[in-house]
This record gives sequence, structure tokens and C-alpha cells, in this order.
Amino acid sequence: VGPFSHLNTGSWSSGQGRVNIVHVDPSNPSTVYIGTPAGGIWKSSDDGSTWSALSDNLPQIGVSGIAIDYSNSNTIYIATGDKDSSDTYSIGVMKSVDGGLTWNTTGLTFTNTSTLAGDILIHPTNNQILWCGTSVGLYRTINGGLNWTVVQSGNFSQGSLRLKPNDPSTVYAVSNNRFFKSTNSGSSFSVITTGLPFTSGRLLLDVTAANSNYIYILSATSSSAFQGLFKSTNGGTSWTN
Repeated sequence: VGPFSHLNTGSWSSGQGRVNIVHVDPSNPSTVYIGTPAGGIWKSSDDGSTWSALSDNLPQIGVSGIAIDYSNSNTIYIATGDKDSSDTYSIGVMKSVDGGLTWNTTGLTFTNTSTLAGDILIHPTNNQILWCGTSVGLYRTINGGLNWTVVQSGNFSQGSLRLKPNDPSTVYAVSNNRFFKSTNSGSSFSVITTGLPFTSGRLLLDVTAANSNYIYILSATSSSAFQGLFKSTNGGTSWTN
């Protein structure tokens, strides 16, 4: 943890980094991973007391999404690049089967310098199904990353992907300006706009295990101003501010 002090150098603070994602190993709560915009994926096996870097030798070390196989903690997927402010671009989804010691590309690979990738989720009872939000669409694989297909067009890189608690056949996603819902494990999605802003610049979404029908969306305008916190109590069918 830290740093606890720094020197301001103009418009930024040298030595200060960002963390895009914190992900806990579903099989071992003492093992925690973080993904950073330009510093790779890091692992702690002691509840965050010490950390080791797992991706220093990758061609792109920005990490915005992490998914760990619930049945085998050595299988890790990362969505590369910086989804938040594009400090690094995405080269796609990479996969490790040895706990992060080595990495290989998957069927979702980008070869340009403009694509971004963000949230990545793994199905809690079928480890062959994953979803990944990117700036060129929402992707899905049903064979552990070998092949991916676009199941919804749009820019999902800065948004959120979530599964309905206790019902992984229901998938929620937000692009930069729309909320989408799937009831067939992410094979297809429908857009829901009732009660949500007609125009938004960025949306973030989350669910709660306390009530599986509750969803929250935070909305900002295109100029990054707070637009509202929206709540659904019926699984995303309608929303109130």
C-alpha cells in the first residue's frame, strides 16, 4: 500500500499510479490480483501484504480486466490495455494456465493501436463461457477463449459487465450510453431505456447479492459531469433516478 507522499510535477503526480481492477481468487480469498493501466497484473498471496508482478515481459502490460477460473486458479484471463483513459491500448485477451508465469494470446486479438478492452467475466458454472467488453463490441466465447464472437455492437470498454446474482443466464452490460440485458447467457442482448438518460457519456453498473433484482447505474455526461445515480428493482426493466 502507498505511496503516502509524492512531489507534484506540473499537471500530474510522479510516482502515483492507478489501479483499474481488483480481483479476488474465487477459490482462495487470501489471493488477490490487481490490474493497472500501464504496469501490468500483480498478485498477492497474503491478503495484499506483498505483491509480485506477473506480466513484465508481455508486449502490452496495461490490464483492465481479470477473470480467474473458479475450478482452477491457475487459469487466468486478462483484458489488456487501459480502459479508463487510454494510457495503453489493448492487444486483446490473454490467457495463462500456470498461474500467471506464462501467457498466450486467445482468439480475441487486436493488432491496432486504437482498440480498448475492459471488463471480462467468466461463467460461474461453465468455465468455457466468458464475456469481454471492448470499444468495438461485446464479445463472447464458449470454448475457453479459442474463438470469440461479437454478441452486441457498441463501445463497452469503459462500461461494466455483471451477472445477475444466482442466475448466470442473465447478463447485464452498459456501453458508454446504453443499458443492455441478456436472458440467454449472453447469446443476444436487448436495450432498455425506460427511466435512463437519453444521452450519456459514460455509464457504470453494479448488482448486489442482497437482492438479485436490484441494479445500480452511475451516469456521467459527455463532459464527465455527474448525471445521476439510477436504480432498478425489477432486474433492469425500468429505472428511477
